[in-house]
Amino acid sequence: MPFRPVCRDTRQHDQRIDAADRHVAGQAELLRCHALRSKVGPLGAHPHVRRRAISRRPRSRKLRRLGLSGAGCVSRSLNEVETIAWKAARGAGYPWGIAEEAAAAMRWLAGRGIDGCPQLASLLERTDGTNLDDWSPDPGEIWSAPGGVLCPMLAGAALSDHARRLLQCPHEFGRMASPVLFLPFAAWAAARISVNLRVTWSGGSSITDGAGLALQDAPGSELDSMLVAVSGEMPEARPGAGRAIPDPQAWDRLGEFACRVHAPASETSRRFGAGAVDGIDDD
Repeated sequence: MPFRPVCRDTRQHDQRIDAADRHVAGQAELLRCHALRSKVGPLGAHPHVRRRAISRRPRSRKLRRLGLSGAGCVSRSLNEVETIAWKAARGAGYPWGIAEEAAAAMRWLAGRGIDGCPQLASLLERTDGTNLDDWSPDPGEIWSAPGGVLCPMLAGAALSDHARRLLQCPHEFGRMASPVLFLPFAAWAAARISVNLRVTWSGGSSITDGAGLALQDAPGSELDSMLVAVSGEMPEARPGAGRAIPDPQAWDRLGEFACRVHAPASETSRRFGAGAVDGIDDD
């Protein structure tokens, strides 16, 4: 009777040789790590190797195990979040400097597990085509906007410029849209003056030392007022995040704003080599 291979899985190349043709000492060394094993003793079989590296479980079950059960959820790098925020803010009419501040704020939030895309998209829809001076804060006992509602990026930039005044007295801001975007600016102000800052609003608060963020009840889409003051001890901060899972609808809306900063295609640009042949770019 001819000898049969120990295992017929051709991916294990050493199993394609019949057992009788193997050198016994070498086989014992490989399988048992013991060169003096008896020649007649049973040899340990190779563990079975599945022919599919990926299981056949339904896709929905795999997504649930990864925490991505929602349809359309895509993991984004922090660089992607920063880039689309920068382009979207610029596309909505913000100056380059404020657009860069918005991008840095979005990256800061994403790095702490907070998705700021819905609030940024909502803010850009409200400010698009308007006079940004109406959204800028006027310093006073309560910093408020001429138009009645503050932009968090413009208010945050003002807070950074007057951060040292927080060592003397708190700052109160009036009605503010998309207030979660204000929190990174409070963190940067805390780092600038080397203190912990508490931001308080109706129903919640946050404390930051410049790097970490302890958040109690995230703010909604709009707040009537926010108070920024020096705080005591920094509590345990939120865990950091290396990637973000933004809301897909908000991400698409930001992409629409971002497209405004792209130069439109023209025959002249095509003649000078811009774009791709037949719409296919294989660089």
